[in-house]
Amino acid sequence: MKKLTFKLGLVIGLCISFLWACATISSINSFADADKYLRASLLPNIPVESQLISDTAAYNVVIPPLSDSVPDPKTFPLYGAKPNNDSNIVYVEIYSSAEKANGERQDERWLVDVAEKFNQQRQRLPSGQVIQVGIRNIPSGLGAQILAAKKGKPAGYTPATAMWVELLKAEGLPLQAIAPALVSNQAIFAIQPQVYQELAQGGEVTFDRLMDTILAGKIEVGYSNPYIASSALNFLHTLLWRSAGHTQDGKPLTIAELESPQINSAFSTFQKQIAVTTPTYLDLKQIWIRDPQKFQAIIMAYQSYVNLKKQPEFSQLAYIPFGVPENSPLVGFEWNTASERAALHQFAAFVTSAPMQQLAQQQGYEQTKYLQGGKFPPMPSGDVLKAAQNFWKQRKDGGQTVYMELVVDTSGSMDQNNRLQAVRQALRLASQQINQGNHIGLVTFSDRPIRRITLAPFDKLEQKRLFAAIDQLRADGETALYDGLVVGLAELMTKQKTDANGRFYLLLLTDGKRTNGIEFAQIKDVIRHSGVRVYPIAYGEVNQQELEAIAAIRESSVYQGTPEKVQSLLKDLFQTNL
Repeated sequence: MKKLTFKLGLVIGLCISFLWACATISSINSFADADKYLRASLLPNIPVESQLISDTAAYNVVIPPLSDSVPDPKTFPLYGAKPNNDSNIVYVEIYSSAEKANGERQDERWLVDVAEKFNQQRQRLPSGQVIQVGIRNIPSGLGAQILAAKKGKPAGYTPATAMWVELLKAEGLPLQAIAPALVSNQAIFAIQPQVYQELAQGGEVTFDRLMDTILAGKIEVGYSNPYIASSALNFLHTLLWRSAGHTQDGKPLTIAELESPQINSAFSTFQKQIAVTTPTYLDLKQIWIRDPQKFQAIIMAYQSYVNLKKQPEFSQLAYIPFGVPENSPLVGFEWNTASERAALHQFAAFVTSAPMQQLAQQQGYEQTKYLQGGKFPPMPSGDVLKAAQNFWKQRKDGGQTVYMELVVDTSGSMDQNNRLQAVRQALRLASQQINQGNHIGLVTFSDRPIRRITLAPFDKLEQKRLFAAIDQLRADGETALYDGLVVGLAELMTKQKTDANGRFYLLLLTDGKRTNGIEFAQIKDVIRHSGVRVYPIAYGEVNQQELEAIAAIRESSVYQGTPEKVQSLLKDLFQTNL
């Protein structure tokens, strides 16, 4: 009887605790509520170990020379023909920007369709050899980085804009012009219809009027990384060129002008209107599709805008063009054989033929009035573009401190397929992208969370501390995923109490599903009101639905990682956010 009474009391106690917790969760409606619940109801039940790196241990770390990490081009999709050893075939592989080479999307596969039609014709060179073309889908900026690092040697490269060609010239890479333009496109601001209507009340809606409204603090913008995204690089140059006063005189932007007070003031003011910056435009678009009211405007390509308007919630979108044309030039390289060079010219003639250009129009490409007008900023040199990218990287935080907590899975499954070793190396290389003064912390989790680095201003000592902590990581145990997330959130939320103007991010890398510890339902509303944007990285057999739900709460995306791609992924995320 006593045992029965004890069990009944235990059950009642658990039920009361559960009901109290549910009631508490449902009452989280603010940062203060989330913080109180996290510290009173979650943290006390989480066994947290501390393995902090001492200053002495950090001082003794020697950081080896770090090469810039670029992805292996073979990890990107290849469409059309595949390489072969047939001497009767001349095979040419072309790196192509993603908006025209995504074979998985009907509205982004124009060049794939063209290559397939070309391959079916089995056109020949005068030698009698058959030409076959493969299209490798690589974002323009990543393609340029791969080529500059000499990590890939394709026959051709067709970025969205010639700006990337200029950057490669500045890197000393000899290029051979094949075609100045394969298809017509341009960079634009896509504008919510109500915002466009308000702009139109003052007369003709121009780029200058839009910029004046943004700089006056009236419009929030979604932006992407100008080291990767073509339209983002195009806008960065246009903003700096305009701020230097060259709209009036038409002169090119110079490197020296980047130090001018008017450029720095305009850039700083614009950055305050950035709602979110993502590594690529596709990430930005997914956030907007999920929440159409998240941004009042985003920077994108016209062709992508045309296809976005096909969705009912975006059917009334308006646009404002800017910058240099994005006409997809095609270039070859000094390593091409004469046959490969001839094959590229023959393929370019097919691409620019009337039937293929009509196919392009069906997928949203158009020779717009803006492109027909010919009033563009002058094409900048590669040296100016490199300086502009560096200018953005060093000043993008706009005087705000960035706080990022790295929450990394070290459960037993991370020992498989070189997963943990790849993450270790990725963190080392990505550390080069952290701006001095921003704060970074590290929490790992398996059976329980381990606090390894507390948030502190990043400098050479903190980089050494990070390297020491990385060297200690071992894979073992289960996956207390949300316990680790709670520990990382708690430290970030503590920082918010002393720096209300800071920017707070949590990068959650996991290769599995939660196997113990607290559940997603217990932390969902804490994330919602935490003021922290969480970036989940799916690194294996994960609960994709839960990771998508985490990303949706704070307007981010789930990033797909593999041991082959995690270096470039972390570099891009650090470059964009830190």
